[in-house]
Amino acid sequence: MSILELIGWLGAFFLLLAFALNLYHKITTESMSYLLMNIAGSALLLYNAYENQAYPFVAVNLVWTVVSVFKFVKIHL
Repeated sequence: MSILELIGWLGAFFLLLAFALNLYHKITTESMSYLLMNIAGSALLLYNAYENQAYPFVAVNLVWTVVSVFKFVKIHL
């Protein structure tokens, strides 16, 4: 497994973990852990998608990262 593939899997893991924890009411969408997992996961997937020239996924993960960062800053800073 290449480092680029590992980065992609790690990003997917963070996003899916945040989703599952929220779905089962372990964290809220405004919690620091949820937002940090979303920021980390989407940023890692953004890098992976860019390096793989998968531009539709670059767009999705860029928006996901930016929205998560803005929400984090609004709530926690």
